[in-house]
Amino acid sequence: MHVLHIEDGRENRLLVRKLLEARGHRVTDAVDGLTGIELALSESPDLLLVDINIPGLNGYEVVTRLTGEVGLANTPVVAITAEGDRERALALGFDGFIMKPIRMATFGHQIEAFRDGRRETLPEGDRASHLIDQNRRVVTRLEVKVRELTQANARLREVDQLKMAVLRNVSHELHTPMTPLMGYVKMLSGGELGPISGPQGTVLRRMAGSLERLGGIIDNLLNVTRFATGGVSLETAVVDPSDIAREVADGMRSAIAERRMRLDVRIGRLERIVADRGRLVEALRQVVGNAIKFGPEGQVIQLAAHLLLGPEGDTRMVEWAVSDGGPGIAVEQRDRVIEAFYQIDDSITRTHGGTGLGLAIAERIADLHGGRLVISNAAGGGARVAIRVPTRPNDPMPD
Repeated sequence: MHVLHIEDGRENRLLVRKLLEARGHRVTDAVDGLTGIELALSESPDLLLVDINIPGLNGYEVVTRLTGEVGLANTPVVAITAEGDRERALALGFDGFIMKPIRMATFGHQIEAFRDGRRETLPEGDRASHLIDQNRRVVTRLEVKVRELTQANARLREVDQLKMAVLRNVSHELHTPMTPLMGYVKMLSGGELGPISGPQGTVLRRMAGSLERLGGIIDNLLNVTRFATGGVSLETAVVDPSDIAREVADGMRSAIAERRMRLDVRIGRLERIVADRGRLVEALRQVVGNAIKFGPEGQVIQLAAHLLLGPEGDTRMVEWAVSDGGPGIAVEQRDRVIEAFYQIDDSITRTHGGTGLGLAIAERIADLHGGRLVISNAAGGGARVAIRVPTRPNDPMPD
């Protein structure tokens, strides 16, 4: 016989296990009501032993939850408790009631009797008052939990707002000294403050590259706080989507060459759209940057821009799709990677750096345009990340 014992007291669990295993039975333990319910539904034991005073859901709530489950319809549920009411337990669905401390000499026989069909019953007329009282207790407990959750959610919103405020302030404070630093490095590199040697020029170029990357991180932090606080608006105009693709391709040639990669740009049939060119360039730059970061050295990154039609042929969308040869993004991770600061590998030994903001920013920019970010598998492996926006801002996006 397989027995599921739901009990938070370690000594009680060990005693029951010892007594039942000595008679050849198998015992599975659960230390709280929620875990007990999960095990009961997944393992379908032959008998349930349930303590009344357990964490999470108490024994009365556990038996109420399991009553009526098709897979457990014929499974006896026995209360084993030091503090409980026999009549209430039987009224709420228990098939038997054993008081603690248990009698070791007869305990095994009691359990086997319930397995073989023994049931303790209560006159139907005595059940009603207990059921009404239990309903009242459940509603009161639910009310308390709702109030606790409401307060917890309010506190989480406050913490989130505080986090965004701190990020915004820190980003501004970091951005202020960055501007003159970048200016001084450019002046030095250009020889405006005197001649520089070859090694000095190499160091200055590396400094400029590091400052540029740091500036990008700060800009991303500023952007994500603006999106979170609703501080971003679009400056729309008539835009050629092919110009956006070419501008991003030209602007990222050096980053691509640094990792010995190649960018294959394919521009199909397109039409002009009403959009914020600067924001879309930023979104596409983030997606291409993501492919550069996570793809293997020497890979070919494909950037394709083309026109899509809706299911009825009436809705027209522009898609910029970036495909890489990297590890790809698992299906279960695709909704998470567009969350700000989420990293698939968040360990301190992770291979790739970054703040986890690139795809989050791209998704928010697409959303502002009435579009979305679509993540799938690339044809030859790796990830395909596409920005889709309607050609007119008010067009609904089809599924």
